[in-house]
Amino acid sequence: MPQDSTPSGLPVRVPQAGLAPALRTDEPLTAARPEPEAEPPRSPAEVRRIMGSYQRGTRLGRSAARRAADSGPFQGTTTPEGEDDQ
Repeated sequence: MPQDSTPSGLPVRVPQAGLAPALRTDEPLTAARPEPEAEPPRSPAEVRRIMGSYQRGTRLGRSAARRAADSGPFQGTTTPEGEDDQ
């Protein structure tokens, strides 16, 4: 005889109990197999170009952030009313 609740008082889950009878199955659901890639794999030269571009962008972003941090507080910003600079 199945229990209606767990020892901690939570209801016991009954798989597919909330489904319409026409949708209930005894078969386990499986994910669809992914389609094979339509594009050929990238050449080593193309991967090198992409990664080099990524690395340059990272360096530019870091140097811009460093320059912004070194220049002090942001210009034109204000504190919300009622808050004083500490």
